[in-house]
Amino acid sequence: MDDKKTIQHNFIKYLEDNYDYARPKIMASNVFYAYNNDIGMEFWSIFKDNDNMEKAKELLEIKFIDVKRKNPKGQANVHYGCWKKFKEFLDKEYNNIIRNI
Repeated sequence: MDDKKTIQHNFIKYLEDNYDYARPKIMASNVFYAYNNDIGMEFWSIFKDNDNMEKAKELLEIKFIDVKRKNPKGQANVHYGCWKKFKEFLDKEYNNIIRNI
């Protein structure tokens, strides 16, 4: 698998090519927050299936509460939405590789 920086770059390009989002770089940054910060789940395992993504969203909300974010639940939901697009990207561009990790 490519390194984090390459995958992040490719994800931004994927969003730009397939969607009309105003800030694909921020979406990518939101995805990789859980890579750069310990939320209690290994980053790549978040994207194995929907159950893991739901569990990670709960863990992220707890992390945001701990770091005193103003709207932990809302911000966790925003990240979750970005994760869903990232999982779509991984499934299409990396041929479901996460399921084999």
